Amino acid sequence: MASHRLAAALMTACGLSAAATGWLISLPPPRTGDTGALPTGVHRAVTGDREESSPPVRVQGPAGLDAAVVPVAARPDGALNLPQDSRIGGWWALGAPAGAAAGTVLIAGHVDTRQGLGPFAALHETRVGARIAVTGADAEVRFYQVTARRTYSQQKLPPDLFTRTGSYRLVLITCAGPYNRASGGYEKNLVLYATPTGAPIT
Repeated sequence: MASHRLAAALMTACGLSAAATGWLISLPPPRTGDTGALPTGVHRAVTGDREESSPPVRVQGPAGLDAAVVPVAARPDGALNLPQDSRIGGWWALGAPAGAAAGTVLIAGHVDTRQGLGPFAALHETRVGARIAVTGADAEVRFYQVTARRTYSQQKLPPDLFTRTGSYRLVLITCAGPYNRASGGYEKNLVLYATPTGAPIT
C-alpha cells in the first residue's frame, strides 16, 4: 500500500469512532504547572549501545497518556485499521519498530468513543519538551522527547510518516477538531514528533 494513500486515509480511520457514536469532543485547555513528566513508576532508561528493535506494546506520557499498543495494517480501502477501542493504540507495522536504526515508529489512536475521551486525547495537552516512554515486546523501555507539534488537514498527512527510512523518530497521531457532522469525522490530525533520548527519567 503506497504511503501517500495511507496518509490520505488515516483521517478516515481516526474518525471511525466519532462517526459511529456522534461524539463531539471539547478538549480541555492545557493544565497549568504541567512539567511534561512521565507517570510515576516509569524509570527505566536505555543507555549505551542501541538495543535490538522490538514492536511497541505500550506508550506512556504526560496528561494521562497510557495505552496498550497493537500492530495494525491497512484495510482494503487504504485506511489504517486502528482498534475501535480508544484505550488501545495502533502501531503501523510496516514502519519502524521501537529501537530501530532508522525510520518512523508511528503510533496512532482514536481521541474518543461514546464513553468519552481516550488516553490519546492527552496528546492535545502534550507540549514540546515532554517525555514519552515506549515499551517494546522485549520489555525494554525506550524514551523520546517531543520536538514538534503539527496539525494537518484531512487527507494531508505527510507520506514520510509511513517509512522505515530516514532519521529514527517517534510519531504519535490522533484526531483533532473540528468534528464535521456532515462527513462523520474530524477534519484534522494532530501529529507529535519525538526524538530518542537516552537520558534517565525519574
